[in-house]
Amino acid sequence: MSAHLEQEIETYNARLPELLTQEGRFVLIHAREIVDFFDTYGDALKAGYKTFKLSPFLVKRIAPMEQTLFFTRDFLCHQ
Repeated sequence: MSAHLEQEIETYNARLPELLTQEGRFVLIHAREIVDFFDTYGDALKAGYKTFKLSPFLVKRIAPMEQTLFFTRDFLCHQ
């Protein structure tokens, strides 16, 4: 995990119970501040860059659990 986003991730995790009232939306977090909520990732990202420029910020979809993705590969060579 990037040290630059530790505060933002800690803030998200600590405040998740209250964030769940906005489940499915995207939250913009800077340091320990919940900045705003957005309907799309793109809108949240645009607001983050407009407000914080290149300073670290987090855009995350609000969900009760992290979604785990599984990827598989077929390693057999077909001749």
